[in-house]
Amino acid sequence: MSKRQSSLMSFFTKTPKSEKPEEEVKEKSVEEPKSLKNDTPKISNDSEKKVLKRSNSKTVSSPVKTPRNASKRPKVVVCSSSEGEDDDGDEDFEMKEAEEHESSDESEADENASDCEVVESPESTPQSTPKRGGKKKISKPLLAENTPKSVKMAGKSKKVIPDGEAVSMAGVLDKMDKIMDGEGERKRIVEKTTGAKNKAVELEPAERFDHESFDFLKPDKIRDGFKRPMSDPEYDPKTLWVPPDFHQKQTPGHRQWWTMKSQHFDTILLFKVGKFYETYHMDAVEVVRALNIAFMRGSYAHAGFPEHAASKFADQLMNHGYKVARIEQTETPQMLEERNQKTKTKEKVVRREVCRVTSNGTRTYGVLDGVDLGSASSTLDPTAKHLLAIKEFHNPETGKSSYGVCMIDTTTAHIRIGQFEDDDYRSQLRTLLANVIVVQAIVERGSISSTTKSIINGILFSVPVEHLLPKKQFMTAEDVVRIVSNEDYYGSDASEWPEVLKGMLEDSSILPKPSTDWQLALSAFGAIFWYLRDSLIDVDMLSMRNVTIYNSNSMENDQKKEKIDWNGKNLILDGTALENLNIVPNGRDSHLTSLYYVINKCSTPFGRRLLRSWLLQPTCDPKKLEQRQKAIKWLVSPDASSFMTTATATLKKIPDLDRLLQKIHTIGLKYRSEKHPDSRAIFFDTIKTNQKKIAELLAAIDGFKLCNKLRKEYIKVQKEGEGCELLDELLGNEQEMEEVDENIYFFEKMFDRSTAMKDGKIVPNAGCDEEYDEALNRVKEALNELNDYKDSVAKKYSCSIKFVDSGKVKYLLEMPENTKVSSSFELKSRRKGFIRYSTPDSEQLVAALDAVEKEKSKLGDDATRRVFEQFGHKNPIWLETVKLVSSFDVLTSLALFAKSSPFEMCMPEFDFNATDPYLIVDKGVHPCLALQSRNEVTQTTSFIANSTTMGASEAAVMLLTGPNMGGKSTLMRQTAVLAILAHIGSMVPAFSMRLTPIDRIFTRIGANDRIMCGESTFFIELKETDIMLKNATKHSLLLVDELGRGTSTFDGTAIASAVLQKISDDLACRTFFSTHYHSICDSFTNHPNVRLAHMKCVVDKENNEDPTMEDVTFLYELESGICPKSYGFYAAKLAGIDHQVVRNAYLESNKFASNLIIDPKIRHLVECARDDNFDVGELKRMIEAI
Repeated sequence: MSKRQSSLMSFFTKTPKSEKPEEEVKEKSVEEPKSLKNDTPKISNDSEKKVLKRSNSKTVSSPVKTPRNASKRPKVVVCSSSEGEDDDGDEDFEMKEAEEHESSDESEADENASDCEVVESPESTPQSTPKRGGKKKISKPLLAENTPKSVKMAGKSKKVIPDGEAVSMAGVLDKMDKIMDGEGERKRIVEKTTGAKNKAVELEPAERFDHESFDFLKPDKIRDGFKRPMSDPEYDPKTLWVPPDFHQKQTPGHRQWWTMKSQHFDTILLFKVGKFYETYHMDAVEVVRALNIAFMRGSYAHAGFPEHAASKFADQLMNHGYKVARIEQTETPQMLEERNQKTKTKEKVVRREVCRVTSNGTRTYGVLDGVDLGSASSTLDPTAKHLLAIKEFHNPETGKSSYGVCMIDTTTAHIRIGQFEDDDYRSQLRTLLANVIVVQAIVERGSISSTTKSIINGILFSVPVEHLLPKKQFMTAEDVVRIVSNEDYYGSDASEWPEVLKGMLEDSSILPKPSTDWQLALSAFGAIFWYLRDSLIDVDMLSMRNVTIYNSNSMENDQKKEKIDWNGKNLILDGTALENLNIVPNGRDSHLTSLYYVINKCSTPFGRRLLRSWLLQPTCDPKKLEQRQKAIKWLVSPDASSFMTTATATLKKIPDLDRLLQKIHTIGLKYRSEKHPDSRAIFFDTIKTNQKKIAELLAAIDGFKLCNKLRKEYIKVQKEGEGCELLDELLGNEQEMEEVDENIYFFEKMFDRSTAMKDGKIVPNAGCDEEYDEALNRVKEALNELNDYKDSVAKKYSCSIKFVDSGKVKYLLEMPENTKVSSSFELKSRRKGFIRYSTPDSEQLVAALDAVEKEKSKLGDDATRRVFEQFGHKNPIWLETVKLVSSFDVLTSLALFAKSSPFEMCMPEFDFNATDPYLIVDKGVHPCLALQSRNEVTQTTSFIANSTTMGASEAAVMLLTGPNMGGKSTLMRQTAVLAILAHIGSMVPAFSMRLTPIDRIFTRIGANDRIMCGESTFFIELKETDIMLKNATKHSLLLVDELGRGTSTFDGTAIASAVLQKISDDLACRTFFSTHYHSICDSFTNHPNVRLAHMKCVVDKENNEDPTMEDVTFLYELESGICPKSYGFYAAKLAGIDHQVVRNAYLESNKFASNLIIDPKIRHLVECARDDNFDVGELKRMIEAI
């Protein structure tokens, strides 16, 4: 008989052994589950007593918050599919008799449930405590008298009858599914009168949950595991001090929970009990608030959900910013009993261990996370999201800082490490935070400067930032190098380390020793390593050996030279440029208007990730640009039309191989099967879990078959004389294709697919697993030896003999009973006419057979893992294939963007030999805004194309004026976006485009402050300008939009004029400089490096008296010359400002203009000229006199 899991209430209300009489302990021992099963709970006379839901207090301050009030969960009783189903792993907990009397309704629920599972429902509110998996026989008299529900036994379709009404089983099951998925409906009471609302308030109970009264959880009493208060600089928020006397008074199960909570105070514990994950106390409060589920009844906070819903709910909790620990049972009740017998102890609860701690930055999308990576149609976000560690060394004398950074995308196990020296504005740090999608950050406590802290808080304001303790958690370079020299990681032989890490070690040292040049980077790597180890995925990540260097966007020395070697160089886009130009989704603007969204036609998740990388770091390398341009030209040509159709269809079927490889590698790790807590965890749906693992392995195999199909299609085209150099490298290498084919064939013939999927385990075919084949041969040899021995005995005694089993004894020699045998034959059993014997020789042979069969069984159980391990050993081949296919996918995306564009497209022409930089665009449009303004019905767009010339025949610096809303900023952004497209090798929406390479794009656009960073609007303007002036070269592109508007007119004009002077005289680089300070234009009218231009407009009903009468038509066309006015009053009119306010503003403007005239004679002349009644002749005489 399977063991029964008692009420979860009893799990935390059971009296400790020391407080019970010895007789009671014996009577209700866990070792006697049958007696518990057969006992019928007593019905308390105090049946009317109710257990109120406790209201939530705001008195507890801890890593969890105070929840909203939640209603009680009523229950639905649903019969289980089979009797005794899945109870083997359940535990039995007894309740104190006093508590049984106190909550009689709970006993009634047990009594009435019978083979039924009790779950919560929002429809009614019975007075019972839910019990999951508890099964007792129904007592018919009690059904009629003591329960509000009557269970009718006639008819299978009517299982539950609440309040005398018939409810269909389908409806109940549907309701149960909703409840288990956290979608339970909440009954809403709409009160129409104030009195009704007051009445509702009066019904709110005043009691609190138990944990809210615990003294050690009070805000001023909380201590970490070492009893340090929160004010202590060494305080560790991950741990909690639980008073020993309190801990000792808890039930065994509760003690286990508090022990784990004391080690993971900042984490929500999903505590496995049977087939359910339970949360308790402050964790339950947070879970109820975040998941919108209901509390279980009782004096302590308690909520839970079944095993199959864990992945969904854990994901939701992480989306709310919580860390989640999955705690599994690592032994069964039978194993507990054996342990007690072996250790002579009387433990009452099974052993549990933390098997995984997951946060936003450490998601891996494993099998238990419920994510199907094997499907090409997966809706999972393909974007790489990172856990980032930052180590800073601040120089107080210069105000500058050096940084070591390390980041990891745990879904692919890709680690990037870097170190750089930054300027006083922390430009490179800002660029890093703009380039990388950070979902969680780690810094060292007490070592981050105030400037860096304000930048992190400002840019990563919605990202959780953890402050790790120095050395102990945020490791030093020496400590992390020493620890990863362990054999579970990289080993003590530094020559076997990943190349990037090897380059950060001292060359002269025999043992791995960190270089002094990379101390900060390795320390940041140490912080990442510690966090991965704390999350129990350290070996999983490091053993992938996927480590690359992070190159910061710093200006290199040769970029100051006249002649630059562009090989291997990138166009640098800092954080400001990425944000202002909306290159990739930035969280501020709509992602639909980002350049990434418009050109993203990729078919694979790993292709989308690479496209984003290309956009963030466009190339200036001549060979790369030429190869990409030729590839895209061929892909958009009619000759490639058939291939493009086939290739696109094939790409769409390929799953996320990048993430699948990490997942398969983790499953195949021997470390996980031997040392990781998950290897000891007891799961109830192991077959289903294993089927998912095998399905994803098969999906990976099929994915690489599709990659090779793609290669074969291209090789056909290649043999016909088509294609191009870059595609030959990516898809045309027959040797690489054959290598992948051989490996695919090896794994396909290794096992039978259908059998493996059906059984949830892989049994290797003969000749595919050497160890397993040897084990089979040893079993075969042992059987042959037994049969030879049997034949020899039969020959000796001249009788027929066969092997039979009797109970647990196998391979007994069954002989006719009249056969006379020697004294060495030991009689074991008999049947009519036959006697069964064993001999010392047969027992020895059987023991040998048993040993080799156990070895075969062990290898068979491990065969699935070894297949995954072997697949993981081929990762260099698989990863290279993914890399090549992802590049092809991006090229295909750019080709589809060019073909699908409704605008004229051209391939930019780069000039790498020109001495003077230039940029010429003929009739170009902004690829994002032009598409947005397109009318799909009429197939037209309202976006106006513009031509731009900077350098060559025109001055490099364009001083741009024009009316407000006239299109100045749009033209500037458009030119920069077209330049970025050109530098990734793409075609651009223009009639033609010619340019020299751009080393960096600087932007000073828009007006916004960064209040979280303590930076005002004008400060940001000036700081961006400062970076521009210090770092720009003649090969840069500068966008300066309305500099100086954050301060007074005089100051702003002066600053703008001085900056423009610096750019035009010293830098002479390609620059857009827009302004509304028209006096600046007069100063630069004849400057050789400055071209005056404006955005055209037409003014109707021009009126010098009333600006509200004017109508301005924006033509959005660039034209040479200066715009006479900015027409700000017309913009005010369009904004809806009251006309009288606009008129008053116009009058004030005239006064301001008059006050600018210092000579009183001139001022008097202007006033007379404005007077319509003043004599014209007199006005002439005044002018002549002046």
